[in-house]
Amino acid sequence: MDNHVSKKVKLQNKLRAVPIPRDFSWNDLLTVMRSAGFKEECDGGSHYCFEHTSGFRLTISKTHPSGILKVYQVRAAIEALDQVGESGGD
Repeated sequence: MDNHVSKKVKLQNKLRAVPIPRDFSWNDLLTVMRSAGFKEECDGGSHYCFEHTSGFRLTISKTHPSGILKVYQVRAAIEALDQVGESGGD
């Protein structure tokens, strides 16, 4: 059995940590969402639409200038992952 834990699993575990992380970066969010089957589109502004292969959508604003997600954004990302069956820790 391989003890190596993938970046995807590590990031999902960090995203779902209790209490909610206050240092989760936008780039980490992109990694998690892409690995869960989401593709992102940007209208040229700060709003991104993440669309899952199932059709589920999440719209979220990129945080500037820090690039660190706010608590409500972390919650929205967790909810989106739950909706498409990405429970993490796999």
